[in-house]
Amino acid sequence: MRLITLVIAMTIATLSVAAPLHGPHKHGSLGVAVVHDSDYLAFKIIITSQDLLGFEDSPQTDKKKEMVRQQYEKLYQEETLSNLFKFVPADACKPSRADMDSDMLDYHEHDDIKDAVSTDERDVHSVGDEDGHSDFLLNYMFKCSKVELVQITFHEVFPSIKQVDFYADGEVEGEPVVSFDAEDATIPGFN
Repeated sequence: MRLITLVIAMTIATLSVAAPLHGPHKHGSLGVAVVHDSDYLAFKIIITSQDLLGFEDSPQTDKKKEMVRQQYEKLYQEETLSNLFKFVPADACKPSRADMDSDMLDYHEHDDIKDAVSTDERDVHSVGDEDGHSDFLLNYMFKCSKVELVQITFHEVFPSIKQVDFYADGEVEGEPVVSFDAEDATIPGFN
């Protein structure tokens, strides 16, 4: 029953973002919350658009739109997840689910101003909060058995990540429980 609750909670979390995300917006830092339930490990991660894309404003140019597409592929495709997470032993975990949300992913422009008026929460015409900050919320779930060690290796793909902050209770909010230099961000095993 707890696994079903975990899946429902992750689904709701990924569907609830219409406005900019509210999280610990900290450049150079990856916010991570981990939930272990039975044979599953779930990661909820917040990363700033600046660290992911190199910008936080609306992706109006073709170059910025292409950057969003490229980085989306690095975060979402199953074959690239091994660049973001390292498990010991290497075959201890298999990807089960990956979701992401950001106002960057829903941003678009309208040719006609009358088409720009909408009540749809996914009809995003401007990216960022009142301070110009934009984040990505990433949810990953892995089916695992006898994991000795998990290393978060986002810094290898996104070099601006210098620190990983771990949060409690499966949520990336409040103060981190512990912080590591990115190259030292490991979690002991789950059996």
